[in-house]
Amino acid sequence: MANFTSVCRTFLKCVALLLLMGCQSFFYYPKKEKLFDPTSLRMQPEDVYLKTRSGEYVHGWFFASQQSDSKGTLLFFHGNAENLTSHFLMFQWLPAQGYNFFVFDYPGYGASSGKPDPKGSVEAGVAAAEYLYEFKDSRPLILYGHSLGGIVAMRTAEEVQGRIPLRNIVIEASFASYKEMGRQVMKRRWWTWPLQPLSYLVISDQYAPKSLKSISPTPLLFIHGSGDRAVEVESSERMYAEASFPKELWVIPEGGHGDLYEMNHGELREQFLSYLSKTSTASQ
Repeated sequence: MANFTSVCRTFLKCVALLLLMGCQSFFYYPKKEKLFDPTSLRMQPEDVYLKTRSGEYVHGWFFASQQSDSKGTLLFFHGNAENLTSHFLMFQWLPAQGYNFFVFDYPGYGASSGKPDPKGSVEAGVAAAEYLYEFKDSRPLILYGHSLGGIVAMRTAEEVQGRIPLRNIVIEASFASYKEMGRQVMKRRWWTWPLQPLSYLVISDQYAPKSLKSISPTPLLFIHGSGDRAVEVESSERMYAEASFPKELWVIPEGGHGDLYEMNHGELREQFLSYLSKTSTASQ
């Protein structure tokens, strides 16, 4: 009986490790193929290829403001699935409102080389910020991270702090710890619920943000849908509590994961544009 119990424990530990290793890969679901053509929306982005510190080449699209004088530049860190050829749709309306925006792929996504991991994602974010500041817009940048892109955006902000001015950091439906997100995934099923503590042993936070307080005094905005099933709204509430002022938290009633700007006839778009205008005026 003792031997049987020992075998069962060993088996469960192996299963737990495999599941948690899967949690690390759970963060990345890249696709290489082109999923949507922006020319069908009469948009013609500029193709950009950047080299990261590790030598990978990452692909980006730069969409210029459709107004004569741009109001700023938004650097978009997309989520964990597909690639930029679908994610650009989230802000396809922004150039008409006077903003440039740049969306890029992490290593292993779309036309980018390499394989996805936390280090490579942050290096891609840093390369994108450096490119925009040097070649496109020397004014403070707006960093916007959705889902997985949120944690990458926050760490990127720390990496470029003091070198590249930042106007806003906006984090939608995201998390500040890979370990904690892994634990939340384990928590969702009864048969993995007891294994939650192992996420802290297997998953690394080496490339997560070191401290949300360090981002201050750049204004931080957290956005989350109350009905989000991919990343629970409590994640944004925890980040908001940890961050220093200036900060805001918007919880969108019944909002899901990635549909917030399409709800209620685009109501959030106007709210977001007002926020950018307000914070731009305050920073001058």
